[in-house]
Amino acid sequence: MALAAALIISLVMPSVTGVRGSGNRQESAGEEIQNGEAQTQSPADAYNLLADLAISEEKYQEAAGYLEKVLELSEGLENEALSQLCLKTASVYVMCGNADRARQLLDRTLELNEASLEALLLNAQLALEEGDSRKAMEALERYVELAPEDLNTRLSLARLYESLNDYSAAMAEYVLLYEKQSSDESHYLNALRCSFLSGNYEEALGKFDRYLEKTSQDSDYYSVALFLRAACVMQLGRLDEAEEGFRQAIDFGYDEGACIEQIMLCSFERGEYQQTAQYGVELLETEARLNTPELMYQRLGASMMLLERYEEAVKYLDEAEKLGLELTGNAYYRGVSLLALHRYEEAAADFTTSIEQGFLTQFCYYNRGVCYVQLLDYDKAAQDMEMTLTSGQDAELIEAAQGIIQQIEEYNKNNADKP
Repeated sequence: MALAAALIISLVMPSVTGVRGSGNRQESAGEEIQNGEAQTQSPADAYNLLADLAISEEKYQEAAGYLEKVLELSEGLENEALSQLCLKTASVYVMCGNADRARQLLDRTLELNEASLEALLLNAQLALEEGDSRKAMEALERYVELAPEDLNTRLSLARLYESLNDYSAAMAEYVLLYEKQSSDESHYLNALRCSFLSGNYEEALGKFDRYLEKTSQDSDYYSVALFLRAACVMQLGRLDEAEEGFRQAIDFGYDEGACIEQIMLCSFERGEYQQTAQYGVELLETEARLNTPELMYQRLGASMMLLERYEEAVKYLDEAEKLGLELTGNAYYRGVSLLALHRYEEAAADFTTSIEQGFLTQFCYYNRGVCYVQLLDYDKAAQDMEMTLTSGQDAELIEAAQGIIQQIEEYNKNNADKP
């Protein structure tokens, strides 16, 4: 809306912009139109004046009506003037909250003038507000093609590429930004970060090493580079080296909570569940800002489960789920905890979710079957034990499932004649 308001101000008549208390002038102009007395200006110009006066009073719905009248009277208007009129009317409709009509007029603006920078920006804004990132990207790509020196919009495009997980395109934009603004190291570091996010960890690691070699330790970005380098090493499975890197980043001033969060994840991957739980509780007590809170809560909950602290495990795994992300494994860890707490129906539901996610399916079938045994639903229990036999290779599970199947068959046989 700020962009639309700025466009409106730039497109209204200079003599009217910023006018307040113009009701008498508006009423006079309206009377001239109704009485056919607009001798000094055409009806289109009179309606345009009324629109400008309405805009000056922030009566955008009223202004839109007048501008529609101008559009009706626009036959014979040159393309440039008509495109400006369509853009102005579209901007007013944005202020009215009528995105559909605004889009129609912006499309018409671009038909008349495909190089209208304002229309491209407004189109991108509307697309972003409606969650259509692809359409916004197309509009911004065309914009930076026409206005390559507009670095702010190029930065917006880079961030949009990131939101679409197109890290190669984002990296290219950050490189161009750095070429234009070599004094701003953030663009270069963002390019390296995108290299990391694209999954090219070995390549990104080499780039971070070269950056750290040539950058002063007093640089504001030195600790950031240390943190990102440690993240690369972590993704490569070199957990001890990664932890050392995160601690080094703390020493150079990087956010301690963010580093401890990553150190906690390293501990979990090493199977150090007591240490993981200690880090997690510490992070929550200090109310540290978390980069991936969903993972922190999940790993903390899973650690509590493995430490047989089941009530705490359920609490933290619930928090992970509340963040609205479908975390693979979350349902399984909570299901095991609920099973241990004898909350069988809830546990069975979680194992069903985990089966749908394809996470440890053989264990899920077996555990869900155990839930059904406890709920005295032997038919479902037998079905899940049969699935346990064919959904994986774990010998202990298969043997246990065969034993339960045999017990259910004996039970059914012994009770076959009972009412």
